[in-house]
Amino acid sequence: MAFATAGLALSLYVITLAPGLTWANFGADGGELLAAAAVNGVPHPPGYPLYIVLLQGWLIFWGWLLPESNFAWRGNLFSAMSAAISVGITAHLVYRLASSQKDQRILRAGVAALAWALSPLLWGQALITEVYALHALLFTLLAWVLLAYQPRSPSSYGLALGVVVGLGLAHHLTIALLLPAVLYWLWRDPRHLLSDGRFWGWGTLGVTLPLILYLRIPLVAGTPPPINWGYAVTPADFWWLISGAAYRHYLFGVEPSMLLAQLSQWAAVLSRQYTPIGFGVAIAGLYYLDQHRPHWRNFGLLWLLPVSVYAITYNTADSEVYLLPVVWMLAIWLPDGIRTVADFATRWFPSRVEVRRWGMAATIGGLLILTGVRSSHYSLRVDQEATGYLDELISTLEPGSLIFSSADAETFTLWYGVYASRELSESAPDLALINIALYQFPWYRRLVADLYPDLPGVGGETVDPILAANVGQRPIYFTEVIAPAVKEDLNAIGSLWRYLPTRNY
Repeated sequence: MAFATAGLALSLYVITLAPGLTWANFGADGGELLAAAAVNGVPHPPGYPLYIVLLQGWLIFWGWLLPESNFAWRGNLFSAMSAAISVGITAHLVYRLASSQKDQRILRAGVAALAWALSPLLWGQALITEVYALHALLFTLLAWVLLAYQPRSPSSYGLALGVVVGLGLAHHLTIALLLPAVLYWLWRDPRHLLSDGRFWGWGTLGVTLPLILYLRIPLVAGTPPPINWGYAVTPADFWWLISGAAYRHYLFGVEPSMLLAQLSQWAAVLSRQYTPIGFGVAIAGLYYLDQHRPHWRNFGLLWLLPVSVYAITYNTADSEVYLLPVVWMLAIWLPDGIRTVADFATRWFPSRVEVRRWGMAATIGGLLILTGVRSSHYSLRVDQEATGYLDELISTLEPGSLIFSSADAETFTLWYGVYASRELSESAPDLALINIALYQFPWYRRLVADLYPDLPGVGGETVDPILAANVGQRPIYFTEVIAPAVKEDLNAIGSLWRYLPTRNY
């Protein structure tokens, strides 16, 4: 069942995969991540050292296997593979946990794994180049090691658990939100692991080893690559990057008056994953655990509550993607929910076991039908928004152009076209890319000076001297109407704006 569900998920993801660069499903960062991997650079905080190393290897492999394949498609395929592996791990975990229900283990595993695979949140992240599919793989692996791994000794258990936690921290720091659930499970372990020195010693070693990947950041930052967030060659800059200091104001950034709306959005996102009926069945599974297995109830609540609070109070448009661990836990609850509903129905049917079995089978059938209904809506096979914008850049920009940008989607598409696919750098050589939003940071001004040492006006505190010094020297474009330009000085050319000042400098 693990291989079957993973294979089915991978097939679905490949069929509906975005064919190239995409902005769909909060995927604007894909262009930056691909560019960072291509130039051995450092992406936005916290730098994602594990992801970049794995993505680089993946891109090289598929470049060798299918050299004519689209560069962004290879990155999208990495997400599809990561998500599919998490589906297989989920099936195997549920199978192992259902040892007391041997007649239904396969069906329970199939229900949980397929529900997880077909949830819109995971499905959407499996089709684009983003960090969240690998995050899903790592937290499902963490759950498997914690709940299903049968080690020979506390030492091997501590090492395995530590390595997975370390890998998670070397990728996405929000995996730390799951540690209360992990510690609770270890606390109630009859082997008293939390007081075992061997467990802690080997666990500490396991966590430390993957964290060495963070040393990649200062090693490559001094080069410097053209994608080099934080220019992290000093301890202060390194800490600024890996701690996510630039995004700290988003945490608990939701106004109290908006909390009710955020909570409503949280409920809407979760009920959308398995339909409102499926969401209700999952909550019935929590009810079953509350009545019969309270330690599992506690574990599940400690798993999802910190993540939910974080997602609700994190003030960004894409905060719902942080709910992936919550969506996964709902899938784990689904088989017990079906059992609860089936037991309620036995007042009209003679065989409780048969009703449970048919309930599981019907749910699998319903999930497959739901896939057919949803596939046209969630498929990105014909998504062309980002690639169309890149084509427009290629046809519009002239060699030697100076381009000012601010928003993520437009900026990262420029970076992708220049540094990853290189379509833009080939069609318009010697481009100079300036991000106005990042220019407030000293590290970015230093990077711009390193990249374009001969660009007139570089070195000031703002972009105004660069704009003024290059009027008449280079073609100048803006991706948006943004200061220091004013709309009267901008001439629309498709989605771009050509800077043609009417003022004298």
